[in-house]
Amino acid sequence: MESTGLLELPAIFCWTRFGGEAAEPIEEILFRKEKERLANGGVFLWGIGNAIGPSILELMLHTARPTVIFSPIKTAAKLKDIDPPSVVVWTEAEALDGNDFTIPSCSRVTSRYDPESPKRHHFALVCYSASPLLPLRRDFKIGFQQLSNLRTGRPVAASQVTAVVQRKESYKDSSSLYDVAILAELIEPYFVRLKNAKAVKQARSPTKNA
Repeated sequence: MESTGLLELPAIFCWTRFGGEAAEPIEEILFRKEKERLANGGVFLWGIGNAIGPSILELMLHTARPTVIFSPIKTAAKLKDIDPPSVVVWTEAEALDGNDFTIPSCSRVTSRYDPESPKRHHFALVCYSASPLLPLRRDFKIGFQQLSNLRTGRPVAASQVTAVVQRKESYKDSSSLYDVAILAELIEPYFVRLKNAKAVKQARSPTKNA
């Protein structure tokens, strides 16, 4: 591991990039997640759109205490995130082994939702941090070109907002650096599939030009 004196970065970890989503600015999401962490004794759920279950299982073969690193996304939030057709909260969850997972009472995972093309599932990482999530860290960076997918060895694609990665020690492209903003652990069951969505923001009315 590399160390800055304040944190250590593993060679293999789950990496997720975050920004505003489901009509909620990132500042509000982070504040809500910190309240969730405090209420749950350090545990918080982080919703993601990627079905990375097989990659999480691969990660568990390499370490009993997997790390998840959060980095701010570099691009501006998309219109579908700023003003989605609808927003839902996911009320049930299932672990990788197929068993039901009880969502902690103080946890809440939302996502954008399109009633005209509804999705049955969303996903979440089950995270733990003994340290506050805010203020965000700025004491280490990750080079995008350093990273490759753990299972395939292929470079991480720009569209992979969340991935299980392996990090090379050196990199050359300083233009693709990402801040390590939050450093946490993944804890059992590590990754869950969410289901049974309930609307919290009704679909906007269609317009002639929509």
